[in-house]
Amino acid sequence: MGQRIDQFCEDLRQKLTMTDSGLDGLKARIDGKAVHVEQDVQNHLDRVNKRIEQSRAKVTAAQAEIKSWADDKKAATNDKIAEWKTKREASKLQNRADRAERYASAASDVAVAAFDEAEEAALEAWLARVDADSAQTK
Repeated sequence: MGQRIDQFCEDLRQKLTMTDSGLDGLKARIDGKAVHVEQDVQNHLDRVNKRIEQSRAKVTAAQAEIKSWADDKKAATNDKIAEWKTKREASKLQNRADRAERYASAASDVAVAAFDEAEEAALEAWLARVDADSAQTK
């Protein structure tokens, strides 16, 4: 299980680093008042939107897995689990562990996808602010 947690942490770290790096580049162009900065931001947003669209099926499946785990968790009460342990019902305990691992993986997929959605929101907010500021100065 430690390996799975390490992988989860590494996946999130990589995603955050990629997002931070991409936004740092845009920020430098924005701060430098680059000529085509609005188009640069729009192009970056288009790439983020494409990533979101490509991962949509995976995220939908992950959300279904999370719901399934929640339903299973309600059915497998602490008393039931204790009974399985006492009776050494290895197959039920193994199935529960397998479902829990699928749930953890699905939650990780949703968390990683949330980075893309947050990046998309930040870029859209910046573009909306540019539009609003532009309308006030005209």
